[in-house]
Order: sequence, then structure tokens, then C-alpha cells
Amino acid sequence: MKIIKTLILGTTMAFVVSACQKTPTEPERTGANWTLNPEDSGMTYVTVKLGELAEINTFRNVTGSVSKDGIATIAVMLDSVDTNNEIRDPRMTEHLFETESYPVATASTKLDMSVFDNLAIGARHTELLDMTIDLHGVSEQMDFYVMVTRLGPNKVLVENKAPLLLDARDFGMEAGLTKLQELAGLDSITPVVPITVSFVFER
Repeated sequence: MKIIKTLILGTTMAFVVSACQKTPTEPERTGANWTLNPEDSGMTYVTVKLGELAEINTFRNVTGSVSKDGIATIAVMLDSVDTNNEIRDPRMTEHLFETESYPVATASTKLDMSVFDNLAIGARHTELLDMTIDLHGVSEQMDFYVMVTRLGPNKVLVENKAPLLLDARDFGMEAGLTKLQELAGLDSITPVVPITVSFVFER
């Protein structure tokens, strides 16, 4: 009887210990590069014409990476613009973005990786990024507030806390805007557009 009780007690203790243990999770791959997951990510901007008609646009081809040293780069293939208008898309690539000469727009910045490596799963961190925007042959420094959420050991979500306001005139695109107005028969197209992002990075 004593042996039976001992076996029962041992089995019970083993069950309790097993139940209290954490479920195994994916090991954290420290020191690895982060890569943008395009299926779970998106980038949109809003255009305004005639002073009041707003339309949402996006890009189908966006890539990105963050090196283990904290060098972050986003690349946008401008010929992948999607305005939900088959006539307008080629006009944008030809006259505004001029993709034959300037096919890619990039944004780059330097991050302090220790801040994000120590971020607990489910926690969020707000960061003011000093970014370099390269568009249409022009390079500009811009501030961009983002929120980073740790989704898992090797997965983070990056969203803007406030839209990035980009002025096409700062990048020498006035002639392209004028041409678009002429082709569409519009009195005005607002040159400033707000940009929002939702990027998932994995490693």
C-alpha cells in the first residue's frame, strides 16, 4: 500500500510540475536581420483633388529590412502604385514618379537595437525616427513617429503614430502634378499627402 501511495504521489507531482511549465515557444534568434513580411504589411497615402475629394492609394511592392546593427531600409517600387484606377496608374508612373529614371523610393534610418531587443512580447515602444527619404532624385531628412509592438520572439509590428506628411514639391515633382491636372481636367491636386504604414518584420 505504501508503494502504491508513493507512485500516486509521484505521478501527481509530475503532472502538477508539467502543468505549471510554460508552453515551449519559438527560440529568439538574436543577432539576426529582420525582414519585412509583405503579405502582412501595407503602406497607403491619401491624395486630395479639387480641395475636397480624397482617395486612398497604395503600393503593391514594398520591401524592407533591419540589419543586426540597426540599419533600417524600406524600398518602394513606384511602378507598383495602385490608385484603383487603371487609367490613372500609368499616368502616375510616367508623369509624376517618372519611373524610367526614378524607379524606387527609399526610406532609411538608424535604430538603437537594444531598445527593441529588450521589448517584452505584447509591449509597445514609441520612437521618433530621423529618416532619410530618397525620392525622384532628391534626398530629404524627415522625422517620423512610429510605434513598435513585439508580437513574438522574432516578430514585430511597426505602425506610424502620426502620418508622415510628404510634400511633392520638396522632391521636384511640381511638373508632374501639373501634367496630371491637365490630363484629368482638374483645377487642383493637393501636393501634400499623408502616408501611413503597417509593417510586420520577422527574423
